[in-house]
Amino acid sequence: MATLEYKCPNCGAPLGFHPESQNFACEFCGSEFTAEHIQQLYAQKEQTETAEEREVKHSEQQQAQAQQRGEDFNEDFMVSYSCPSCGAEIMTAESTAATECYFCGNPVVLGSRLSGEFKPDTVVPFKLSKDAAVDAFMKMCGKKKFLPTGFANKKQVEKMQGVYFPYWYVDEQMQSSAVATGKKVRHWTSGNRRYTETSTYRLFRSGDIEIRNVFEEALRDKQSANAKPNAPQTNRQANAQEAMKYLENYHASKRHEMLQCVHPFDTSQAVPFSMSYLSGFKAEKREVGKQDIAGIIADRMDEYAKDLLRGTMNGYEGVSLESYNDRTLDQKWRYTLLPVWIVTYQYKGQILPFAINGQTGKTYGKLPVAAGKLALWGAVVALIVFAIALLGGMLFL
Repeated sequence: MATLEYKCPNCGAPLGFHPESQNFACEFCGSEFTAEHIQQLYAQKEQTETAEEREVKHSEQQQAQAQQRGEDFNEDFMVSYSCPSCGAEIMTAESTAATECYFCGNPVVLGSRLSGEFKPDTVVPFKLSKDAAVDAFMKMCGKKKFLPTGFANKKQVEKMQGVYFPYWYVDEQMQSSAVATGKKVRHWTSGNRRYTETSTYRLFRSGDIEIRNVFEEALRDKQSANAKPNAPQTNRQANAQEAMKYLENYHASKRHEMLQCVHPFDTSQAVPFSMSYLSGFKAEKREVGKQDIAGIIADRMDEYAKDLLRGTMNGYEGVSLESYNDRTLDQKWRYTLLPVWIVTYQYKGQILPFAINGQTGKTYGKLPVAAGKLALWGAVVALIVFAIALLGGMLFL
């Protein structure tokens, strides 16, 4: 597969996007370049599509079409590419759009997977550096009093990787109307009697509604919910591959939970997509089209609109919606890549995934608990309670 590698215009060393400066920097000679400069320099290469890329894209489209028809397809479909720096042949998952050579470590973008109909509209660039992400992880661990000793240290999170995940964002303008019933209850007392009056009202609401940034993950489930991923290997190369393989193969509910919990992202800071932003990071291309989630998005839009209309029915009790109708005036879809730092731990036979929002630093992960520390704390608390109870009893003697 043809690849695209971003190199320093001054010395030819690998070039990567640096979240701190929002510029491209060369770690070899220290040169920095703006995103606009690099995009202009590589514009022609990014738009060039070779016959080989077209053949690979055709194969990928056939895979997607077969999946949509419900036919069997190879979930372990892998594609090889040659590293432009060292010439090594590297195997990648079909959904991988940007990675690094596991032999020489140079970042590589697989351009054909992000072109044509698979080209994202926008990308939210990383703002959080790897060091800042590690600090955020350590801060999260520092808040847990019962964390096993030695679990949290910076050496364990050296395998943390920045990954761009694909999402659909949808904006919609609609005309909505609803009919509902509501009650007003009045109580009063006259003499020795208490009275209650219940009045039922028929409520009508309609209006123009705009709903923005309804999002849905654009990756498919690769593995059944009962399947368990293999434990990560120990060397750096295997860990890098295993971190991505873990997220690719882990069943959708867990992956969705992990990524969902690091939302929200400020999509107002999204920029027009350029492959150059992926240099130095991993990236996944979308596997889900509009037609796959149109029903989910429509249902969600309806629920949001109903909630907005219900919110105007103030002053009533027991509001019950009888009917609802809407008409779409305008709808816009955006295929966007979102930045997430990920790291996986192996602890006592379990794989513990952690995710950090690459824009805001919001963290998610389930940390282990040291049973000994928890038991000791329980004993201390029990002793304090016993002492207080004993002291209280002595006061009444």
